[in-house]
Amino acid sequence: MNGLFGDNIFFLFLFACITIMNYSRLTENQKIILFYLLTFGLAILKVVSIMNSILYLTIVSFFYLEFLSEDIIKIKFVKKLRYKIVDFLFLMIVQYKFFLFFLTLVFTSARVQSFAGGLEFDMFNLNSVMDLCSILMFFITVFEISKEKFKIKTFTYLLTEIFIPPINDSELDIYEDYLNILVRMEDKTYYLRRNSYNIFSKDFLLVKLKQYASRHRNQGLKISIKEYVRASQHLRGYSSLEMQLLRTVALDEGYYKKITRKIFEILYTNIIFKSMKEYYEKNDYVNHERFKEYLLSIYVRNVRTKINGVVFTKMTKYLGESPEKWNKEKFYLACLGLSFQPKFTNFYVYELYDDFIKKLELDTKLINQELVGLSKSDRNYYGGDK
Repeated sequence: MNGLFGDNIFFLFLFACITIMNYSRLTENQKIILFYLLTFGLAILKVVSIMNSILYLTIVSFFYLEFLSEDIIKIKFVKKLRYKIVDFLFLMIVQYKFFLFFLTLVFTSARVQSFAGGLEFDMFNLNSVMDLCSILMFFITVFEISKEKFKIKTFTYLLTEIFIPPINDSELDIYEDYLNILVRMEDKTYYLRRNSYNIFSKDFLLVKLKQYASRHRNQGLKISIKEYVRASQHLRGYSSLEMQLLRTVALDEGYYKKITRKIFEILYTNIIFKSMKEYYEKNDYVNHERFKEYLLSIYVRNVRTKINGVVFTKMTKYLGESPEKWNKEKFYLACLGLSFQPKFTNFYVYELYDDFIKKLELDTKLINQELVGLSKSDRNYYGGDK
């Protein structure tokens, strides 16, 4: 330990980082860049080894991002250490380009430079070249961080700007009939998954297997396959409702980076929604036992839909802000639009969910009138873009 933190270098590094943390005019990105700069300085001047440099950076960055962050509500809600570790690793790798910075440090390594020094080139000094490469890599790292190709919104923003009204002020009974329609059309496993929030969970897989087995028993394998092939031509790649909500409300940048976004959805549906649920339960919030319904009420107020060619930035742009004034026919169309189908064919609108239309006694004439109206609408109809 004395070798690790000897000569007071770590404590000087820590003091410099604390000074940076306290400078309120800097953004989180800028503070991380300065942490990198301090670490890079220690490494390139050979004050400490690469391993110690990385250790210093990891300790300071972890405590800053997970315990000393300006995102106060994240600190308040996210209590479990495993969530903090996963959040830290994701942020450092994806948002703060740690692997690029690691390459920067590799070029400064005494071992790498010693190896390079053993190679004989008359025209130039390889150690100097390595230092120049490390400086270049550092600037590339800073540039990539500054571009913010993938950026997550803060917990504070989500809880104060998106999840409104808060769960304890929400009137959920008025949504009940509509939420059942949404679940039936988008994710039948939703209420059956009591403790999981994405499709990569044991809970989800067990529910799906039971549903498929039940369908095959009732219809037979041949009919089930035929129905699935017909339906799959009109349905999108599958995600849970929680994953759809998260990618809509929690990303500042990076929606179209599909692989990174999918990893984000899988990890953060647990980090964010489980942390929220546990906090509400622990503090006995009103409606805490109806957390899943609450998530859906936020879903319909934030997720986009495209109905017969018209895009609405939120479902409520089409339905209206007051659930008391909604009707099931319009809500059915809004749910159909979640898959962003280019055309609303008769099969997609009337046959794909034929049993559901009959069960709900939906007025097909009213549905048709809505579709005709949308087909003739201007670009700004209900705030949407055609």
